[in-house]
Amino acid sequence: MEQRSTAGRAAFSPGTMSPGRDWNRVVGWTTTALGVGTGLVLGLWSFDGPLAVPGWIGAYGETSRRLVRLGHIALIGLGILDILLARELVRSALGARAKQVASVTMILGNVFLPLTLFAAGAYRPAKFFMALPASCVFVALVLAAYGARATVARVGDEP
Repeated sequence: MEQRSTAGRAAFSPGTMSPGRDWNRVVGWTTTALGVGTGLVLGLWSFDGPLAVPGWIGAYGETSRRLVRLGHIALIGLGILDILLARELVRSALGARAKQVASVTMILGNVFLPLTLFAAGAYRPAKFFMALPASCVFVALVLAAYGARATVARVGDEP
């Protein structure tokens, strides 16, 4: 049986994962995969697919169906942003606390924004809950942008 070297890599287990970077990677890849999976399901009733469209979703242009499609895309898009954030936080000039805030808020937004979009597709008043996870994503990305800017400024100051 072939043994693979793990030199230079940390073993993957929840006990050894860092609070930020690794969880952002795990959540990012998981939601990206879920986004592709929901796309496969949505495709079953798109374009006169093999299944009938569920009644609660409605026709292609209906708000409920648009919210469900947006939830599917949000899973993929936010997952990719979460993975990118994980890479960015490693070299960011942000302090440890700011990195943790960016990490946690991105995870919260990545998980709960698609969920609220799907919920709003099924029950329209749930749309009012979208502001909180959307704000979480905004905070995470503003911190990442600030950290990237500070990193460039810091490197530019060195002789």
